[in-house]
Amino acid sequence: MPGVPLCSACLGLRRDGSGHGQQEQVLSLGADVLPEYKLQAPRIHRWTILHYSPFKAVWDWLILLLVIYTAIFTPYSAAFLLSDSEEAQRHQCGYSCSPLNVVDLIVDIMFIIDILINFRTTYVNSNEEVVSHPAKIAIHYFKGWFLIDMVAAIPFDLLIFGSGSEETTTLIGLLKTARLLRLVRVARKLDRYSEYGAAVLFLLMCTFALIAHWLACIWYAIGNVEGQRTGWLHALGQQIGKPINSNGSSGPSIKDKYVTALYFTFSSLTSVGFGNVSPNTNSEKIFSICVMLIGCAPINQTETPGSVCPHLGEGK
Repeated sequence: MPGVPLCSACLGLRRDGSGHGQQEQVLSLGADVLPEYKLQAPRIHRWTILHYSPFKAVWDWLILLLVIYTAIFTPYSAAFLLSDSEEAQRHQCGYSCSPLNVVDLIVDIMFIIDILINFRTTYVNSNEEVVSHPAKIAIHYFKGWFLIDMVAAIPFDLLIFGSGSEETTTLIGLLKTARLLRLVRVARKLDRYSEYGAAVLFLLMCTFALIAHWLACIWYAIGNVEGQRTGWLHALGQQIGKPINSNGSSGPSIKDKYVTALYFTFSSLTSVGFGNVSPNTNSEKIFSICVMLIGCAPINQTETPGSVCPHLGEGK
């Protein structure tokens, strides 16, 4: 049956005072949350998943956690962990040499499974009907999020594994950032929490921290690629007593580099830098200017966490 008409009562939340419908809306990440469907049990094709079913809600939360993991570890891995020495080690002991590679492969597999599930998940059309016909679901998915989901699920590092050149290492890092495209879909689903003041504050803080994390990875990549004696990495080595030698075998640890880079981006975004970590080369100065522009963007002037605090009780 291609579509199941919905009554007007099914489109709203229950108003019996129990708050049951609102709780289900908070727990579900689906685009259309219609818990009253459970009372109607619409006829659907075999192996088709209802978009409001408990399985789909749990699966969406699982994919959300994987997307958050991707948003954090993919830029970090591309900037700090990928190197020629690591590529040589992977070439000798295999792709499963690093636990992080195994986790990335599992994430790719889960994203591919999510694509298959989306091909069998119902949706609500413009006529307020639950569409369960497989062909119509496929067409709807192809016109929507299929391209983004497909690009984000391609295991680029596995496809070009074994070449081991410096260009390949850089290419792997750049291609792996394609997974971040799934954040567009997550951001759209999380928009439903904008009516809750505490949720808005939490999401703003997480977004700010995530942007600072991405910029920290770029800040380190700039200093690492340039490799100049006047760059911020060499200055960091001199400050903490771990100077970088000519062949790069010694110097600050990855922990020192990441914490310092994150400190620089946070201080630059909030315009409270103390100058103990400063740009020296032209590339570093240009990037610092871009970070300052991001920090003083209109959205940060009007929607800072401090401006949300007085309105925390309005969404209750």
